[in-house]
Amino acid sequence: MRPRRVGEILDASIKLYLGNARILMGCVVWVVIPLQVLYGIVLLSTYASPHDISTGFVHIGSAVTPAEAHARLGASLINDFASLVGNSLVLGACVKALSDAYLGQRPDTRDSLRFGLRRLLPLIVLVIVRGLGQVLGLILLIVPGVWLYAAWAVAVPALVIERAGPLRSLGRSRRLVKGSWWRTAGALLVASVISLVIGGLIQGLLTAAALSSGNPSLLFVVVITVLAAIVTAVVLQPFAAAVTTVLYYDLRIRREGYDLELMAEQLGIAPYDMPHGPSDGFSGPYGPESVGLPGGPPYWPPPPGWQPGS
Repeated sequence: MRPRRVGEILDASIKLYLGNARILMGCVVWVVIPLQVLYGIVLLSTYASPHDISTGFVHIGSAVTPAEAHARLGASLINDFASLVGNSLVLGACVKALSDAYLGQRPDTRDSLRFGLRRLLPLIVLVIVRGLGQVLGLILLIVPGVWLYAAWAVAVPALVIERAGPLRSLGRSRRLVKGSWWRTAGALLVASVISLVIGGLIQGLLTAAALSSGNPSLLFVVVITVLAAIVTAVVLQPFAAAVTTVLYYDLRIRREGYDLELMAEQLGIAPYDMPHGPSDGFSGPYGPESVGLPGGPPYWPPPPGWQPGS
């Protein structure tokens, strides 16, 4: 476990994401699909015309009655609350699964979701406080909001792994990022661009599907809206969690010499469950602790095509 450059952080994040995509996407699917189906039902019971739904596929309708406006506001608030709870749970579960994979353990969807559920309330508070702080910083002078975006980037892993409170996690993230702000911001910026491109492709494909029907029904538009939210969340949320998780461990390695034993202890993994390679060579099973050993990988996760002893 060694410090990484920006490119290596993104490379490790992508490898962790792709190597554990089934588990990570499972964490998202079990949370997002029920919430989005609920939101779809709310839309169907609130709107009478597909042209009144404010999405990327259709325009906002004309004037509405006060009762309709209140109903639509309620639908929006329900969706916002469901998204807050769902995103918080998904973040916690994905960080746990990614940390297990980083240690060479086999992550499990059910265990990761249970772990995230135990930290759900602090995660919700953290997401709210962090969002309000960043918005306030942007409103005041813009620069403070941009600075906080990177300074608080690893607050979620700090809360999940170290079991700190929401406010302590924000302070912990700020201290870890101190001295590495530009590198952290660079990794976040590149990851955001990747997410925007992939999200744009998903939205574009679903937009084309919506526009293929000249006069779409209300049900069709709601299905497209819900499907867009589900696909985007399943594809992109694990990637965002992977970037912040790798960043968190990289910062701890740089500032604290973070080691595998402490990491395993904080995740509740017994020492005898950790993969250990011999000190005088390498003969699998291999994990992050085998980096630098004779025949071991040059870094973790290993490069594509790497074989033990190569």
